[in-house]
Amino acid sequence: MTPSINPNHLSIVNSQSAGTFNWNALIQQHQFGQQSRNPVQSCVHFLNCFISHESLYGDIEGAKEMIKVLMIMQSVDSPTSASQLKQINTSYEYVCAYRDLLLETEAPIDISLQFDRLVDVLEVLLQIRQQVGNGMLCSYGHLNQKLQCNG
Repeated sequence: MTPSINPNHLSIVNSQSAGTFNWNALIQQHQFGQQSRNPVQSCVHFLNCFISHESLYGDIEGAKEMIKVLMIMQSVDSPTSASQLKQINTSYEYVCAYRDLLLETEAPIDISLQFDRLVDVLEVLLQIRQQVGNGMLCSYGHLNQKLQCNG
């Protein structure tokens, strides 16, 4: 288990008090509770915050994987390719596994909810990307519309 998702992990680098991992610093610093109405924009904001936090205090490899997810989120309206579909699927599976680990370690609910939202966005994006061959367009507007219909 990576240190960043284990709330019982001891870390002197990122703590203000007695070497305990400070989940609240990530939550409070970036105010995840104040969500944008745009789920994609909220996920991009969350990923930027989470990647910064991970690279400084947690799992460097996890941060690298989340950068791939961020790149997917930032290229929603780019043309679809087989390699892109494969990367979306790989990232979707990684984020699902990460979320499951968060739940197992009883991480703060705010972080878990952000991962739930990220899973939802990636799932809908994957569905849209797979339909592009049938003439469907993939854009931020279409993705947000689908997410609002599902949510």
